[in-house]
Amino acid sequence: MKQGVLLIAVLTLNGCSSISPQECEVGDWFAIGKTDGQQGIASSKFRSYQKECAEHGLGSDFKAYEQGHAEGVLLYCTYDAGRELGQSGGAYNKVCTGALEPTFRLGYDRGRKWYQAESALLNLQKTLEQNAGTIEKLEQRIDDNTRELSVLKDKQQKQNLLDENRNLLQDLRQLNQMQGQLQRDLKQAELQFSLIQQGG
Repeated sequence: MKQGVLLIAVLTLNGCSSISPQECEVGDWFAIGKTDGQQGIASSKFRSYQKECAEHGLGSDFKAYEQGHAEGVLLYCTYDAGRELGQSGGAYNKVCTGALEPTFRLGYDRGRKWYQAESALLNLQKTLEQNAGTIEKLEQRIDDNTRELSVLKDKQQKQNLLDENRNLLQDLRQLNQMQGQLQRDLKQAELQFSLIQQGG
């Protein structure tokens, strides 16, 4: 039993990406299968274990792995696990099938809505921040040009700065309009996210 627990810990630390000769030799395939099932890893993962153990001249037991995996899947295929997967942005997997799927899928769909609403909110916040930074730079540029205009004597240089300021002001108006729309969109996104949070 202790060997099985140790093997699970080693596999978890390695992200179940490989299996060592010692792990193949211990061969607690039921425990390995159960751990994979609990983590939502498809039973097809066994093929990579089988291949790696065979390369070391050691066997593997799919029947025991499959039994453990089936037990682990029962613990994984819950509403909460589905919601957690959806909220993390993870892709929907096919581990939960048959009678186990509806509850898991409901959790996943709600978690996915959460993730999408939160992503939209964060993107809007980022865009607003970037837009505000651009507005600040344009305002600074206009201020700098205005100060320079007060000391310039060359008519052509003055005209060039006046033309530039005119263009900058036009850009600034457009950015301020965009900022207003982004703020309205942000309020809507915040409301949407709040409703989804309340819905669980």
